[in-house]
Amino acid sequence: MSKYKTGSIFKSLTYAYRGIALALKSQRNFRFDFIFGIFIFILAIFLRFSFIELAVLILTINAVLFAELMNTVIEFIIDAYYGNRYSIIAKMSKDIAAGAVLLTAISSLFVGFMLFLPKIIKFYFILRQ
Repeated sequence: MSKYKTGSIFKSLTYAYRGIALALKSQRNFRFDFIFGIFIFILAIFLRFSFIELAVLILTINAVLFAELMNTVIEFIIDAYYGNRYSIIAKMSKDIAAGAVLLTAISSLFVGFMLFLPKIIKFYFILRQ
């Protein structure tokens, strides 16, 4: 067996959980996105989103969290390779990874507005009656 194989699905899941816990503990942006995603999901349940709307929302939240995790991995790898030395390649790589997170966050805002705006308007008019 290779030294990089875990041997069991349980160990693999343990490592994955440990990675998410580490990101929550050490990455401010990931922590903010995670907590905000939970809040948005609870709000969607309160506004009675359909199963399809919830599925789209979950995929959207997951896309942002995934982008944050990949950005963190890229930054860690670059920092490990370059250490404290300045490199234009390192800077460009980190900037591009951060740009990917920004694009994902912006598109998630559009999806959020498309999902939430009709529900909020409907809720508002129900309250006004």
